[in-house]
Amino acid sequence: MNMKPANEEIRFEVLGSQRIFESAELQDRANQNSWDEWRKQYRIWLGDHEAAFMTFDIFLPNELNLYELFVATEYRGHGVGTAAIRFAADLGRRMGKAQLSIRARPLSGQSQDDLIAWYIRRGLTPRAEDPEFLMLNLGRN
Repeated sequence: MNMKPANEEIRFEVLGSQRIFESAELQDRANQNSWDEWRKQYRIWLGDHEAAFMTFDIFLPNELNLYELFVATEYRGHGVGTAAIRFAADLGRRMGKAQLSIRARPLSGQSQDDLIAWYIRRGLTPRAEDPEFLMLNLGRN
């Protein structure tokens, strides 16, 4: 595993329709996500390394939906996912959204229960009727 120092900067780069990654793993995830005017997509950098890809659905009036967050295997456990959730909440607030929503869908070997628990530890709350669907109140009514 390629260990990176914890103090490396995590940056977010907005993507357009041209989504080209050096990482084959991230390119594969990007290729499986369509790009259109109702989506906002980001490349996440850890220092000088492409570390993650995320996609938002932005068409809902009061909700920002984090459609996909995928952290490349070698950068898991480095705080990239946690920083992405903070970024998503801040983005939702800047967009005037009341909630951040996420449907927990494991994209690699992680179990559904482990992924849901990961989101809960970051402040999201599962819906009682659908525990795969998690919400974060952004403090706007």
